[in-house]
Amino acid sequence: MAQRTQAELVAAQRAVDHTLPRWVNFIQDNLFLSFLILAEAYLLGTLMALGWVPDIEAPSHWDTYHAVGVILFFSAGAMAAGVALRCSVKAAGCFQRREWGFALFNFTGLLLFSGAEIWASLSERSANLRPTPADGAVLSLLGLHSSPISPTVVVVALLLPFATLYYGFSQQQDRETEEDRAQKAAAEDFALERKLARAEAQARLRQVQVAGLASAARAGAQAWQAARGTVPGAATADGTDEEEARRPLGLSRRA
Repeated sequence: MAQRTQAELVAAQRAVDHTLPRWVNFIQDNLFLSFLILAEAYLLGTLMALGWVPDIEAPSHWDTYHAVGVILFFSAGAMAAGVALRCSVKAAGCFQRREWGFALFNFTGLLLFSGAEIWASLSERSANLRPTPADGAVLSLLGLHSSPISPTVVVVALLLPFATLYYGFSQQQDRETEEDRAQKAAAEDFALERKLARAEAQARLRQVQVAGLASAARAGAQAWQAARGTVPGAATADGTDEEEARRPLGLSRRA
C-alpha cells in the first residue's frame, strides 16, 4: 500500500471534521462567535466597572470623572474576552506543535480569564436568579438546602468559558491566523525564488557547456582537416603551400 503524504492526511482529517453543513459553519464562525465574545465582554466589563460607582445602573448619579472611569474599565474588561479566546486558540496550536512553554503560558492565561468570567457570572446571576424545582432537588440530594448559589447558576457561569475553551481547541485545524498566512506566503515565495535561481543557474551552466562543446568540436574539426591537408591554404610539413607541393606531380588545379 502506497504511503500517504502529509497533505493527504490533513485533507482527510478535515473532511472527517467537517460533518456540519457549510452554512452552519459560516453562521457559527461569523455570527455566533461574535455573540459569544460580546456576551463575555459584557460580563467582564461589568465586573471591571463594578464598585467604581455606587450604582452602576444609575448613570445619572455619576460625575464626569467616574463616568470616564466606567467607560475605560468596561472597555478593558471587554477586551479581556477577546484575549481569552486568543489564548485558547494559541494554546491549542502550541499543544499541537508541542511547544510546551507557550502552550502552558497561554493555557494558564485562559484559565485566569475564565476564572474571572465565572466569578463575574456567579456574582451577577446569584443576586437575581431564584432556585428552580430542579435546583431544589439537586440541593436536597447534596444536603445543601440553604446554599446561596443554585446549580443552574453554576452551569450558566461555566457555559461561556467552556465554549471559549473548546472553540479554540476544536477549531484549531480550520483556523489560520494572519501571521500563519504571512509565514506560509513567505515560505512559498522563498521556495519559488530558490527554484527560479536554480533553473537560471542550470540554464547558464548548459549554455557554457554547449559553448565549450561547440568550440571543442570546431577546434577538433580544424585539427583533423589540417592533419589530412584539406584545409585551404594549410601549410605542409616543409612549410610550402599545398598547391606548391602538388605542382611538381602535375596534380595542381588549373585556373
